[in-house]
Amino acid sequence: MAADTHGVGITVVGFGNAGRQHVAAVQALHGVRLAGVVETDPAAARRAREAGLPVRPLGEALADPGVDAVAVCLPPGGRPPVVADAVAAGKHLVVEKLPARSPAELDGILAAADRADLFSTVMFQHRFALPDQLRTKAPERFADAVGSLLISRPRSDDHYREGWRAEPEAAVGGVSVHLGAHYLDLACQLLGEPVAVTCLSRTDAAAGIDTELSGHIAFRSGARLTVTVTCRAAARFEQLTVLGRQDWVEVRAGATTGELDGRPLTAPARPAAELRQDVYRELAGALRGGPAPDLSRLDRSTGVVAVLDGLLHSRVGTTRRVAA
Repeated sequence: MAADTHGVGITVVGFGNAGRQHVAAVQALHGVRLAGVVETDPAAARRAREAGLPVRPLGEALADPGVDAVAVCLPPGGRPPVVADAVAAGKHLVVEKLPARSPAELDGILAAADRADLFSTVMFQHRFALPDQLRTKAPERFADAVGSLLISRPRSDDHYREGWRAEPEAAVGGVSVHLGAHYLDLACQLLGEPVAVTCLSRTDAAAGIDTELSGHIAFRSGARLTVTVTCRAAARFEQLTVLGRQDWVEVRAGATTGELDGRPLTAPARPAAELRQDVYRELAGALRGGPAPDLSRLDRSTGVVAVLDGLLHSRVGTTRRVAA
């Protein structure tokens, strides 16, 4: 589907925290048009209207030929029917992280979009912060590497005991999914296809909702990664370190440092709001006849979905094979 002469039309489904971030990204771009917000919660719909945004039913948005793509920003458990309806209506996809609750669910989305000849993209915007040298062939460069990932962002247990965040079917998990997914995705972009995971320890605020999780991931490239994600420490901290045979790279709080081929590598952190715009900029360019989306492609999420599915459904101390 080609974008119309008034710009690429985007409908955002869900006006929670993620939905508001998507709306801001769309509104910041020239040639991309917010075609409305879909929100069934009365309080959230009222906030959207108070912000001057058109709120419309999903069926109306999907029937609108001026809507080129649908951004699905609902909690993970509420997304499958909306995604299915959007694809059936011929709308391209932008899916908020985590894009699927299981590898099988992700495979279904990808297959449906492929059959309909639609672009499917994901809001893993931190991929756009990686320097150009790390955007291609990184798994070859870091074969047999050893790495560590530490994510800490303070939250009270009550944060995960209320509303949809306390329901595993809706939320998928706790901190590992909602705080760790972006950097776990970066690890998969750098290290390639995961083949096995081991859950080393886990603390839950509610059944199936973790507040601290440690694990180990093995990759087909031979790389190994240790992971800890927690909301039980006071510090806010994000760091991914990968040490290869000759090269190394560290992503800390969005900034990248390292050494590739004996040369220093640096890239400053960029605001998350700008990175979200990059996701929409890539999709909009494709809809105007440019190259198909690359960094934002949904099929690049198979690794992180497989890792989280394995970690969240393994007994502590056991290793589980995964298939990305």
